[in-house]
Amino acid sequence: MVETVRSLSVGLLVASMVLNRVNGAEKVPGPVWQSIGIGGGGAFFHAAGSPHDPDLVFVSSDMGGFYRSEDGGRSWRMLDWRMIMHSRPPVFDPKDPNRIYAISWGGEALRVSLDRGLTWERIDAGEAPWRSDALITLAVDRGWPAHMILSGEKGLYVTSEGPGTGWAAAPGAPGGVIGICIDQTSPLDKRRCFAANKGGVYRSDDGGHTWKECSNGLPWREIRSFCGGSDPKTRRVVLYCTIPSKKVEGKFAGGVYRSTDLGETWESAMGEGINVALGQHEWGESDIDQYIYLGMAETHPDTVYVTNRGTGYDPPFGYTVYRSDNAGKAWRACFFNEPRWKECNTEVGWLYYDRSRGWGGVAQTFTVNAGNPDQAFYTNDGEVFITMDGGKSWYQAYSKLVDPQPGKRKRWASIGIEDTSCWRYVFDPHEKNRHYICYTDIGLMRSEDGGKTWIDGTVGIPWKNTVYDLACDPDVPGLLYAACSNQHDIPHWRYIQGPAAPGGVCRSNDFGKTWAPIMNGLPIAPATSLVLDPTSPRDRRVLYAGLYGHGVFKSSDGGNSWVRKTEGIVPEQNRQVYSIRRWKDGTLFCTVAGRRKGRGLDRDLPGGLFKSSDGAETWKRISPDDIFRPVDFAIHPDDSGTIYVAAMDGLGHTGGVYKTTDGGQTWQNMNVPYDRNWCGYIEGFSVSLNPKDPNTVYFFTNTHGIFLSRDAGKTWSELRQPKAPPFMNCQRIYWAPDDPRTVYIVSFGGGVWSGVDPALQE
Repeated sequence: MVETVRSLSVGLLVASMVLNRVNGAEKVPGPVWQSIGIGGGGAFFHAAGSPHDPDLVFVSSDMGGFYRSEDGGRSWRMLDWRMIMHSRPPVFDPKDPNRIYAISWGGEALRVSLDRGLTWERIDAGEAPWRSDALITLAVDRGWPAHMILSGEKGLYVTSEGPGTGWAAAPGAPGGVIGICIDQTSPLDKRRCFAANKGGVYRSDDGGHTWKECSNGLPWREIRSFCGGSDPKTRRVVLYCTIPSKKVEGKFAGGVYRSTDLGETWESAMGEGINVALGQHEWGESDIDQYIYLGMAETHPDTVYVTNRGTGYDPPFGYTVYRSDNAGKAWRACFFNEPRWKECNTEVGWLYYDRSRGWGGVAQTFTVNAGNPDQAFYTNDGEVFITMDGGKSWYQAYSKLVDPQPGKRKRWASIGIEDTSCWRYVFDPHEKNRHYICYTDIGLMRSEDGGKTWIDGTVGIPWKNTVYDLACDPDVPGLLYAACSNQHDIPHWRYIQGPAAPGGVCRSNDFGKTWAPIMNGLPIAPATSLVLDPTSPRDRRVLYAGLYGHGVFKSSDGGNSWVRKTEGIVPEQNRQVYSIRRWKDGTLFCTVAGRRKGRGLDRDLPGGLFKSSDGAETWKRISPDDIFRPVDFAIHPDDSGTIYVAAMDGLGHTGGVYKTTDGGQTWQNMNVPYDRNWCGYIEGFSVSLNPKDPNTVYFFTNTHGIFLSRDAGKTWSELRQPKAPPFMNCQRIYWAPDDPRTVYIVSFGGGVWSGVDPALQE
């Protein structure tokens, strides 16, 4: 029976499954949208390289992006969010190089690709026992690929018939498993398996159906990471885990442990070379808890890596990666990403030069190619590093240097792996090749060649985390104003509790090369919006700024001084102004975000759309109660009474697009056709009108992608690839001033996308 199943697994086992296309995702021949920007900038997780082809690499981001590379990470392509989003490390079929498995966004589904990860399908496993569980880890038996073990938060699930059928819950199995090892030296009918969760290590002698704990010898049951390998030729099986390092009775213990007797006993693997810092440094209790992520090729049981959190920046105390080729008896540090060190063996990217070595920081995940111990991946809060030679050298895989030599404020170009939230894409009115991107986390980037390459644009800004808006003076070349903040991601739910970090307004006189704050009269608080009145005298510019939690402020002298203008913005306890717009006759409009209260919203502090007809002296709410959480809005260029507002769900109020044609006296929900089976709530972010045809309306959401109306909002169609970028959380669209066919779409966590206006695509 076992041999029959085994032979089936080598063939097209997945062809017998019922495979459901995720939300109607389309298979497209190639990328239509170009990812542009400086690269990186957000957290990356769960990189993986194919054991059949080390150039085939995948990595996920914290914002949902799932990236694929065919050249070892030197260029990337994000895959369509309808097929697959942020994934646990993909698992490669040990026999078929085309077949790959992955657990997608939130652990709600198991997916499979039959074309090396180009397209993905959801596996319909019938009445799978994990339906109410969140999936974490998948293990495929490399000697018997039909045998799989799947872990969830609640338990383990096993099949011997391939991923589409035969799954059964393992009674009494541990939940929350963080690592699984299937012993290749054991017979098929008595497959030995190992698994670990935070509370201990477990063994099964019947293919994963029943389990017993095997943590003897570990000084405490606090598992951080677990892995194991086996070699049928040598009959060698080695298991590894990391536990916190602690000082007990004057001695240090913890770190890396190993078992060479099938989990019966465990012993310290902190051999020569790894613990050089211990005993030579005055460690605090938090400093010694430093060995975190393990990684190994399951085919090479004696070769193992571990990441080190470290302390400080200089060897041997700075964070690094250690490698052992004798099961932890001896180690060597193999990751040095500080160019000032003589030991440096790592190519670094723009984040090192324009931010700091510590910006991306210690490893968020560390993985090793399952069949190749010399290919390893180090990911952190902004960077991806890859080694192909066992740690002798590393290269960064998130950006490309264009200038001859690296350094501060050099030119860098995207390689397709943009994990950044963007708020605006701005074209300089004086020099067409000068472009700007307003970012979260990395602040502001500027381009001098039409968006091909990018340079850090935050010099002199005290609040570098986020630039929400940028205003260019239409008459004075190089004069720019920026709305800056150290509080990011406003107005998303997690950040609408009011101002929680400093911010303000800055000015540049040299096209954004350098900046200085202009805060006379302004509170030190996040600035989220800026409007420049182009009809005001050029030497006495009128500016309006939204200061989050404080309302609207006005300057009549080019930003040298500011005055609060909040009369009529009520209730006074919620002046979380997010977006300000000026119509051509001088009428002003602004949105105020709803306010968070605990884990919900404050019913007594709604947001709304406000209007001023007297230069911000007084304001009046013109939106109904249903628009409880407005974000951004659009005004018809020929009729200020026609306004579209994007809103988010909240307290029973439905998000979406609301429209008025009579200046706010009456409003209509435009009934955009969301797929609530995909996501049960709506986060509408912005509405944009095509400047050449205001009846062409775009609606951007953070939950359901992009929608297009060609009849002023009467009917809508959901944009899918290739008409839309592959990323779900798109936020705004901008038309190139010299080429109305070309648009730039900014996103919440996927960077900027450039392509042809979707309304013009066939």
